Amino acid sequence: MKVIVAGTGTLGFSVARRFSEERHDVVLVGEDEDALRRAQDVMDVGAVVGKASAPSILLEAGLRSSDILVAVTGSDETNIVACLIAETVSERISRVARIHDPAYLGEKGIIDKSSLSIDLVISPEEEVAQALSSLAATPGAADVLEFAGGRVQVVGVDVDPGSPMIGRPIKDLLRRSDEKLLVAGVYRGELVSAPSEDIRLAVGDTVFVVADRPSVRSVMARLGKRWARTRNVIIAGGGWEGVSIARRLAADGIHTKLIERDPLLCQELSQLLPDTLILNGDCMDESLLVDEGARRTELLVTALGNETENIFAALLAKRLGARRVAALVDTPEYMPFASTIGVDVVVSPLLSALNPILQLARRGEVVAVRTLRENLVEGIEFVAAAGSGIVGLPLAMLHMPRGSLVGAIVRDGQVIIPDGSTVVRERDLVVLFARPDLIPRLQRLLAPG
Repeated sequence: MKVIVAGTGTLGFSVARRFSEERHDVVLVGEDEDALRRAQDVMDVGAVVGKASAPSILLEAGLRSSDILVAVTGSDETNIVACLIAETVSERISRVARIHDPAYLGEKGIIDKSSLSIDLVISPEEEVAQALSSLAATPGAADVLEFAGGRVQVVGVDVDPGSPMIGRPIKDLLRRSDEKLLVAGVYRGELVSAPSEDIRLAVGDTVFVVADRPSVRSVMARLGKRWARTRNVIIAGGGWEGVSIARRLAADGIHTKLIERDPLLCQELSQLLPDTLILNGDCMDESLLVDEGARRTELLVTALGNETENIFAALLAKRLGARRVAALVDTPEYMPFASTIGVDVVVSPLLSALNPILQLARRGEVVAVRTLRENLVEGIEFVAAAGSGIVGLPLAMLHMPRGSLVGAIVRDGQVIIPDGSTVVRERDLVVLFARPDLIPRLQRLLAPG
């Protein structure tokens, strides 16, 4: 598959690297020559210097023969124009654009997506807001991925000091036959996929459980997590990410406060977010946090536009008594570090935005792609096609590579947590998990023929 990635920022770099790792033919387009050279030093990509809204530049990058254009520059207008050019040059190309300004998006967007000649609009801000909405709805979880319209969840749960599961084998989590769940992995410095039921849990482990929604609450209780509804959230930072998170959580019926340092921006936010209490102040001011209820809040989110500040502000709120703190972090090396030093939830806007793009590169009738943590695992939700490798044989006979598993099947609206004897039928909705490096080897399971 031939892919053009327009944009040399963090998101463009990550998209190009991921497609390159999957052995696609990638050309990176951007105006920053140094950034393009750095990209070619670390990955196998072509490079074209120039503005992505210039037809000549896109043609030089191979637009006529490309399968996907991913326009993720810092300019909404450049991304939109690039997609318009791509539609004019090629009818078969899939067009993806990052849209930053919410005026283009949602029910109140001033331009309909179909008029923009874009097949997929991505917004890291909206994606991360959805991720935090899911986390707010699952108290005590460090990670939450949702599939099949929320009927199947992957929940990462940290084993805290005092957890009743410390020193006990994983099979003790699975003791109730009426529950639909399996332990897909244990993170202990690195991910142990499909762990033995005899592995004993230790403080600091993160257990990844695949379950239907009713079973999530009970398994978390066995891990010692308190299920307390999220009623109050404080958001630090009034940028696009903070605005999107506040809007989503307020729509979920959560009482939301937003703290922003810039008094002029606070005035704008009060108009944009009528259901959110806007506070002018510094989230590193302990007295302000205490006065505004940080000690009682169920969730405090730091979205300051600087991931180092996000981590420190989250740790301060945790020390003051916030029940759960979440920090937005994109640098892969920072993510496990932030979790280790006490941040309860680490969310990456970049990885959240990458997920829907990856869906275009998967064979078959793919419904959704979700990635976990620092790209530890990819979850693919797809419809089992007639003639595909996954249909008609017991799962144990598929000889799937180690590090991959079928986590759930949805058939006639019912969730099935499979075992080795389970047989996938045509048109079943299947949720498959695998390490990213295994995805090319598993494509035969997704598509017919």
